[in-house]
Amino acid sequence: MADSKRFVNPYNFISLPNKKAKAYLDEDKHYGVIHYSITTKTPLFIPNSSNDNAFGCKEADHKSYDFFSYTDLSNEKNVSGKYQEPVVSGSEMRGLVRNVYETLTDSCMGILNDDYPVKRIGAKFKPGLLHYEEDGSLSLVEAISIRIGESAKHPKEMKKFEDGDKIYFSNHEASNGRGMIRKFSKNEGVYNTCGYVIKWGLGVRKEHFHVFKANNKVVKKNMEAAAVKNMMDAIVTSYIEQPSIKSNDEDAYKSYLSSFKKFIKGDKEAYFPVNYSVVGNEIVSIAPATFSKEVSSRSLSDYAGVFAPCEEELCPACDLFGKIGDNAKGSRIRFSDMYVEKLDSNKFYYVKDFVTIDNLSSPKISNVDFYLAKPKNADFWTYDYYIERGKIHLYDGSLRGRKYYWHHHPESVRFKSNVEKTKLNKTIRPVKEGITFNGELYFDGISKKQLNQLIYILNTGKDGLGLKLGMGKPLGLGSVTCSVSSVEERKIVFDQDKVKYDVSSYDYSNITYGNVGFSASVQKEFEKIAGLNSVPKKYDICYPKTTSDYDHGFEWFQNNHNDKMPRNREEMKIKLALPKILDNDISLPQTKMESRNKNNSYNNNSRTNNYHDNGNRKRKNWNN
Repeated sequence: MADSKRFVNPYNFISLPNKKAKAYLDEDKHYGVIHYSITTKTPLFIPNSSNDNAFGCKEADHKSYDFFSYTDLSNEKNVSGKYQEPVVSGSEMRGLVRNVYETLTDSCMGILNDDYPVKRIGAKFKPGLLHYEEDGSLSLVEAISIRIGESAKHPKEMKKFEDGDKIYFSNHEASNGRGMIRKFSKNEGVYNTCGYVIKWGLGVRKEHFHVFKANNKVVKKNMEAAAVKNMMDAIVTSYIEQPSIKSNDEDAYKSYLSSFKKFIKGDKEAYFPVNYSVVGNEIVSIAPATFSKEVSSRSLSDYAGVFAPCEEELCPACDLFGKIGDNAKGSRIRFSDMYVEKLDSNKFYYVKDFVTIDNLSSPKISNVDFYLAKPKNADFWTYDYYIERGKIHLYDGSLRGRKYYWHHHPESVRFKSNVEKTKLNKTIRPVKEGITFNGELYFDGISKKQLNQLIYILNTGKDGLGLKLGMGKPLGLGSVTCSVSSVEERKIVFDQDKVKYDVSSYDYSNITYGNVGFSASVQKEFEKIAGLNSVPKKYDICYPKTTSDYDHGFEWFQNNHNDKMPRNREEMKIKLALPKILDNDISLPQTKMESRNKNNSYNNNSRTNNYHDNGNRKRKNWNN
């Protein structure tokens, strides 16, 4: 019986070992080809990107794709009813096998990016001004935030201002920052006090303009301009990239970021209005709003430590698959494209003509509940600090490991017939369960150890293990099993002064995980998450959700944090972390929305929530 009160998150993490392995020193060389096949255990989809509206969908910004084939669809208006022979490209298989090879050989995380994790936190940021000193150094000074009264009644006059513009006003109107400015000018000498404009009011009917006035107390000196730029760029970009953002909000964010970059380059006044928060008396976070997001001090690859992509000394994966950039090395293996076993007409290979799938999103590395290992006894944690009993401790966050998706049971993968077409989802033509593709992996001068390791990965189906391929993995798509049919080794021999290839069959019958030199520390975790039946059938495999009919996807994370709105960072809490792969119970509880109104849409835009009113208004909502 299905358990409607619990679910399994679609992904988990295989733990990183204590140290990264070095490239193998074996000097024997082998040449030849591995003949293998993959068989779909759930529907599979790999897009033909030559046409991003292959099915002629009329909904704005909604994309639709046919399955990958050798047919150029760029001139097609609608391919409905026209079926091409599906192909699995060699590059798709190369990416899959490399990812597994990196994991099983304790290699680097080859595709890790340099993103700076961004997370919303429960701290009220203070008004401040970035300031270029006379010596060219960058400082942050405290500021007073003063509202420009009835700014919506002066649209023509206010349109003259950009974020960061200098403005003059009467000092007595804004005594101690508790007044409201009604008379102002861009011209010097009209009034006796100056400040710097910052625009607010995104997502609401009336715009709000504020002035940040410096009080000359320095918060931090000698800030690195490039780091400050990266911090603000990451936060504002995270808002702009939200699929649900309104066009006027997007324009306002872009305008603020453009003005900020001009300031950093030295093209504006020597002051620029920002908001800031100090963590542990050391880390200073810069943000565009009073209640905003916090950027980690380092990039994701920095937190990966020695498992960041190789630079000088190569790991086993980079040595075999190759790497680009500095210390580049060519690959010694090549994956061919894979072709279907002939069964019937092309139509036979597909689930149906086309289907619209649920929303897919990019990885949310800001969800530290799942992406970071929980520090011992921590109530709350981020990439840079954790909180234990109300006290902040600075530390370097520890990544959970390498991300893998659980396999869905085939019968649980069903396509709905009434999914609304939006810019957040896609219409696709997936290959159905039970279709086999055949292909080859050519190897050129690799060691026997490397050959056996590749054979094991491409033959994991015999052990009841599956791998994940293509798009839609969180929805259950892309589970495949791999099977090796034969291995041919080619040797150069001399026969009566003639050079010939001697092709012989390579015996791989006794290859196992344990005898090919793979990592012992990750074996159990890999075998469990690669197991086709590891997740009990009673659990839905889905992203976190509540039992509310109006769940917007992020409400589970709200419930997983504080029961009430935290007043400061020290009150932040995380109730549940993601279970580990080897835990007996890998499920999580759904939580019921009790006190929230179903009409509350929880806009993720930080500037919609009555900011910059000197604490006189209550903050309404925030989310992950």
